[in-house]
Amino acid sequence: MWKETQFFKEYGNFHAKASIIIPVRGIDVNIENNVKSLLSQDYPDEYEVIYVVDKGDSVKNILTKYNVKIVITDYYCEKCSGKIKAQITGLKYAKGDVIVFGDSDTYYPRYWLKELVSPLGEYMASTTFSFAKPFKITLRNLIRAGFWTLAFESQAVGGTFLWGGSMAFKKDFFTSYVIDELSNEWCDDCTLTRIVKRRGGKIAFVGRAEPLNVYDERNLIKWAKRQVITVRVYSPKGAKAYLLFGPLMFIILLSFIFTLNIVFITPFILWIIKNIIRMRKKDSILPALMSVIGIFFAWIVLVISWRENKIVWRDNVYNINLS
Repeated sequence: MWKETQFFKEYGNFHAKASIIIPVRGIDVNIENNVKSLLSQDYPDEYEVIYVVDKGDSVKNILTKYNVKIVITDYYCEKCSGKIKAQITGLKYAKGDVIVFGDSDTYYPRYWLKELVSPLGEYMASTTFSFAKPFKITLRNLIRAGFWTLAFESQAVGGTFLWGGSMAFKKDFFTSYVIDELSNEWCDDCTLTRIVKRRGGKIAFVGRAEPLNVYDERNLIKWAKRQVITVRVYSPKGAKAYLLFGPLMFIILLSFIFTLNIVFITPFILWIIKNIIRMRKKDSILPALMSVIGIFFAWIVLVISWRENKIVWRDNVYNINLS
């Protein structure tokens, strides 16, 4: 557990003109505060904020109140997701030497951009991960908060994978080959992680730059299925390992219930403490407490959706190849 502090090490001081690209569809519950957070970055260089919207989306009426660049999605690919279409569209209009991808449902602290870009002098890509910030307290939102910690827990010191809500690259990373590969995928961060690792590049995980994922979940099962199917497709070994991990944690929990032996509850207490240390902010306490529930919820959703081949994402339905 002492290694958790290494997630917050300082990286270099690289900076350059940056373009922050935000795909958006519909109106998120915290949309205006999220926009303001992006426009208030303490960054030592020039940067622009680009929102990519679908034609006719009413969110444009909100965005026009702010000093952001608004572009309409105009990239077409048959197999890729709406998010990837928006990201590639944003690339066409980006003027920065650094490309940063973010999410419309996320609130970014003032130091986020500076910290996220700083490793790019030595790293091919950088990322961080948000922690959950329920817009209001409901059972669905609490369970999602606990579930959300699992991805953060999957990161290793030094960076394991990119998270689509916060990832940065130098612009020359996006060659025609990268665009072509993205055009045939529906998961943006999974694909970009694969490309970085295939090139032998390093990913910097910047624990000092964590944003807040602000949400009010209305369809928890549908949302959770998309998350676990993504892991099932892009990280099958990890998904199979979790199939075994879930029952093991159930056995430990049942052992405590039937014996009341504190030894059996210790792993769950340590799990919560680890999450609080890793996230380090007052907003991390609720997700950390719910992370134990998240363990079991994620396993149940993984089991019931193991052979499903469709996901629903921002009202779009995607057919998934499970082979």
